[in-house]
Amino acid sequence: MMALHVLALLVVMAASPVVPRLVELSYTYNVDAPTSPKLRPFSMTVLKKGTNDLGIWLVHLLLLYDAYTYVSSEHLYTFTPTHHVTLLSLPCRGCRGAVTGWSSTSFCTSEHSGTHVDAPVHFARDTWPINEIPLERLWRVPGVVIDVSQAISEANETNFAIPVSELEAWESRHGVIPDGALVFIRTGWGAKSHDLAEYSGIDNQRRNNFPGLSKEAATWLATHGARHGHPTGVVGVGVDTISVDVGNSTHYEAHQAMYSRNVYGMENLANLDQLPTTNFLVTVMPMRIGGGSGAPARIIAELPEKHTGASHLIQASEGTRMNAELPFLLMAAVVGPLLRHLRD
Repeated sequence: MMALHVLALLVVMAASPVVPRLVELSYTYNVDAPTSPKLRPFSMTVLKKGTNDLGIWLVHLLLLYDAYTYVSSEHLYTFTPTHHVTLLSLPCRGCRGAVTGWSSTSFCTSEHSGTHVDAPVHFARDTWPINEIPLERLWRVPGVVIDVSQAISEANETNFAIPVSELEAWESRHGVIPDGALVFIRTGWGAKSHDLAEYSGIDNQRRNNFPGLSKEAATWLATHGARHGHPTGVVGVGVDTISVDVGNSTHYEAHQAMYSRNVYGMENLANLDQLPTTNFLVTVMPMRIGGGSGAPARIIAELPEKHTGASHLIQASEGTRMNAELPFLLMAAVVGPLLRHLRD
């Protein structure tokens, strides 16, 4: 009888996966979302609200987003997409109470407002637009956090260009950045996000002022895989500021260094101070805008219940497979001998 109880317990354990702790890395997408003051601010208008005698809930959205223009070393590029989206209308079957009705809303924004993903094509021809970034570079990707907030504070320079030495110092303490990783650069600027003027550092000449990656540091990250013999390399770099470049940049050299190598960017990230240095996974979910140079995104970090070591989650694909198989491997290892014992 005791053996049957043990067997039942093992079955329950195998069927009950451990739920990780999730951390929101995105700001709510509204008028308060951190955005460069140089871009069109977010706006949303409720067009109509009312009840529907047919008991159908209807959502009808008119989505517009700004043209975004940028200059490369050779050409001027302009994206001017407009989308009209109608979502499927379904009867509210089985609903209780006064829930019938409909809502219609429109909102306008830039591709690069709030928490968003920069597609490589944002600053490099013949690279991926937002809708072509491979899913394996977005779903459950291993992440690391490089905290440079102290260096920025000590430098006493608003437009601090993060040097390669900060990245090398991080690796000397924590080991080589794993292949296929997302690298998050924590500047501490996220603490200013409640005040757009302070967060952007905009001055009288309409120039932004905040820290960012130097061209050399961006190149170091984008070529990291090649130097270490990794097949994929760093897939994306995220910052808790408006831009991966320093605020007063005019040539956007960090953008060009990374995006020309199909390394995407993430800007205006939230809660980087809630992440461990290593040993976590990240899922990046940008709006899939056809041909888009970027898109607003929901970005979520997945932390194991205990994140004391960097060896537990190295590769997202390997970690996912092992997480799924481990309970069954354990059950097979224990249940097999147990069943043979009962049979004998």
